[in-house]
Amino acid sequence: MSSNPYEASTTLRQQPLPYRSIEVTPIEYMQRSYRMIKEQYLLFLGIVFCALLIGAVGPFGILLGPMITGVYLCFLQCESGNPVKFDTLFRGFERFIPSMLVTLIVLLCNVLISLIFITVVGAATLLILAYHFDTSQEPPPVALLAALFSLAYVFLLLSTVIIFIPFTFCFQLIAEHDMPAGPAMQTSFRAAWHNLLPLTLVYICLSFFGIVAALFCYLPLFFLAPIQIGVTFILYRDTFPKAGERVTDFSGMPNALTLPT
Repeated sequence: MSSNPYEASTTLRQQPLPYRSIEVTPIEYMQRSYRMIKEQYLLFLGIVFCALLIGAVGPFGILLGPMITGVYLCFLQCESGNPVKFDTLFRGFERFIPSMLVTLIVLLCNVLISLIFITVVGAATLLILAYHFDTSQEPPPVALLAALFSLAYVFLLLSTVIIFIPFTFCFQLIAEHDMPAGPAMQTSFRAAWHNLLPLTLVYICLSFFGIVAALFCYLPLFFLAPIQIGVTFILYRDTFPKAGERVTDFSGMPNALTLPT
């Protein structure tokens, strides 16, 4: 790995990038994330806030990808033991095209899932109402409709989490290895599939913590964001070790990818 933590790695681009299995320990991941950034927590809080603010400005989230990539460059800098610099965040724009493409594809998947969800829920609601009015003159109980919509909302949240999981390592791979969008998504997909169950459970737990934090006027969620993003970085590092670490090599199996030169 290059001594500069936010420059592209060259050693791993000539050989298959190995990955390994992770464990389902969401609380431990959050503790490790906090220990990692606690000495510079306020700096990471400002970095994440700035990244989300700038990312929300561009249409279709085209600026969010480079900003998230820049956040991971800051985590790489922190991991290396070097002082984190705020301007490292903006080095994400050096990887603008691949990070933007990944963001747009994630957005497209979310839009498709939302459209399918709205269509299915709308059709189911009309069928329930039609069946009820055929058998009774009274409107359906409010409690029944509330329960159905609650279940549908939970299903939408779970679907969103599951849709995002294949992309979970894309921005980290782009940040550390300066990978194009296609290879980054392929590598992320295969590693995520290998760790599908633990990643799903960890992200469900993170989503639950985020929902609970959002109930208190969103302020706790703001302070929780750097830790949760740190969790995604640690998940990445536990899955893709740094060069030189001993790890089970999957290069001879279909769930490994040879990086482009």
